[in-house]
Amino acid sequence: MTHHARHGEQGQTIVVFAIFLIVLLCFVGVVIDGGMYYVERRDMQGTADAAALAAVRELPGSVGQASSRAEEYVSTQNSTSNGELTSIDFSDSNRTVTVTVGKTGTQSFGGIMGLDAPEISATATARVQMMGPRSGMLPLAFMRDTFTIGDNFEIKFDGNATGNRGAVAPEMGNSCSGASGANDFRNLIKGSANGGDDACATEIGGTIQTEPGNMSGPTRQGFDGRLNGNSQSFDDVFEFDASTGLYSVLDPNSPRLGIVPVIENTNGTNTWPNGRKDVVILGYMLVYIGKEDASGYPAYTNNGKSVWVTPVQALLPADFQVDDFVDYDSGLPSPVVFRLTD
Repeated sequence: MTHHARHGEQGQTIVVFAIFLIVLLCFVGVVIDGGMYYVERRDMQGTADAAALAAVRELPGSVGQASSRAEEYVSTQNSTSNGELTSIDFSDSNRTVTVTVGKTGTQSFGGIMGLDAPEISATATARVQMMGPRSGMLPLAFMRDTFTIGDNFEIKFDGNATGNRGAVAPEMGNSCSGASGANDFRNLIKGSANGGDDACATEIGGTIQTEPGNMSGPTRQGFDGRLNGNSQSFDDVFEFDASTGLYSVLDPNSPRLGIVPVIENTNGTNTWPNGRKDVVILGYMLVYIGKEDASGYPAYTNNGKSVWVTPVQALLPADFQVDDFVDYDSGLPSPVVFRLTD
């Protein structure tokens, strides 16, 4: 092979390598720009979510104020990655708001290759709703600072001079009307899944009434109808997560999974009042229903005069299901909920 031939081959190799290098750099540029677009899209989605939640808090009362809230939030968060408010729409009788945030994507290499920067957008929809009848909620309550999380507790008890023994009369049914008397007490224990009724959650800081009396017969009938021979232990219903320090629900359909309010008197004390009185809702607690140290884990003892539960943890947003929410109605005494739906 002559010197000139070898020189020509070397020149061809350099050209091929240069083409390969250009292609490689273009590929790297596309990957880098794509990663930047992803980050910008993620940041904008967070802005859209927060703007929708800011706006929905003014609904259904004031569309104008809701728009202002969304605009104010986006403007305070505005940067090269968070975008600008491009549209805000209202629907469902002004109970739903959809916010869209957009911007032109940032390029590092695309412009060099003659590519146009893409338009990036993020959309979020939020809705004002209310808590409807909630399966699992019991017509019983914890007086604040009288129980310990994780310890089996006699939530309904015998022999109180005030006439109150741990029972309350929450709102109930689709209309969320007030419960009253032993018959409603029995049906609320059963729940709608067992031929009874479901209770409605009263807003935090709102009031419900106590339900005086022993009602041992309705207690037995209610829990017999609810449990119907179920013998699940605590560990069949809940599982502890050491990484979070919280319990997760293993069986969301278990009749032993319950919810009870934590209450105090309207004067701020934590003793049961005398007779039928208003008490203040401080929060809600997930509970296991049953006496843990007794065979079969009975819900009640002492012929229905006592009821046993184990408080597990405060009710968290993740414990609510989509079906627990109903359309906003200013006439209902249930908690208002502002939530993202898309």
